[in-house]
Amino acid sequence: MNMRNIIRKAVRVYGHETVKLEFLPENRYNKKLFPATGQYDWFSGQVLYCLVRYLRPRRILEISTSCGYATMFMALALKENRWGVIDTHEIDPKTSRAAKSLFAGYGLEGFVNLQIGDARKTSCHAPSDYGIYFLDSAHTESFLRWFIEEHIMPAERIDALFHIHDILPRSGRVRRWNTPPLTDDNGCSHGRSKDAGKARLGDMVRRLFHRPSHNDEEKELTIRIYPPGDGRDLQTFDGNLSTEARFGNELTALMRQQGYAFLHDLAAEYPELQPKKYHPYAVGRTDAQGVPMEWNESLWCQAAAVREAYRKITHHHAPGGAMKHT
Repeated sequence: MNMRNIIRKAVRVYGHETVKLEFLPENRYNKKLFPATGQYDWFSGQVLYCLVRYLRPRRILEISTSCGYATMFMALALKENRWGVIDTHEIDPKTSRAAKSLFAGYGLEGFVNLQIGDARKTSCHAPSDYGIYFLDSAHTESFLRWFIEEHIMPAERIDALFHIHDILPRSGRVRRWNTPPLTDDNGCSHGRSKDAGKARLGDMVRRLFHRPSHNDEEKELTIRIYPPGDGRDLQTFDGNLSTEARFGNELTALMRQQGYAFLHDLAAEYPELQPKKYHPYAVGRTDAQGVPMEWNESLWCQAAAVREAYRKITHHHAPGGAMKHT
């Protein structure tokens, strides 16, 4: 299997259906529908829908649901398939209620099994035969490791796919409005010199995302800053602002190229999906010229490729090179 070929085939067969999904990006910041608004991009959503239509999975595992925005792309595809269910887990009762109301309003209750609570407890006895694993949760390396060890390593299907959100390739060059020049906790500016600088997270997570850091794990992360390229560009960074994204890139570095695909790299290859149509709707995200754009922060992998890469990492970090059991 080749991950890019799977996406290409799915879009070729079902891409024409995605026009009926436009009510989702048009309402992405409608707090009556989605009280906790997110940034699951239009191209990413279309690929998600097409993959579910094409693969026809019997079961999908999703962590976390939030208000159900990304879940809707999957559930609507299952409804068209006329079978399948999403086992989705959300820790916040308030957003869970909003998601339940949304699913009911679109007649999707039969395709979504929503569990409320900490996914490390509510999903611990989940079956291992999922066709798609969809992770969009804590965005820390420790949580990603837990998910891989609990769900991907024991997975039974050799054709299963694994998705991580809020991750970009290291080659990505993006910026947020009103942030650069970025500074470290001592107020020192980075990225103005010829050599790209690094800035520690700390409160930078709060400044960039308007939320507190999750824990000390995030505070240890550094951000590589890139200065303007030709006197016209603005300062940029690679966009990976979580330990989950850092670890995800470490995993892909150990995979064969056919085992994964960053949607950030693919959007321009699918003009028929109009991937730029909702760029003006992107909140806080721009390119190096300051023009609003969606980042398409989605990584798709073959679950088998993730297992192989994870074994390499755990073997490498085990004392004496011995296999670390997880």
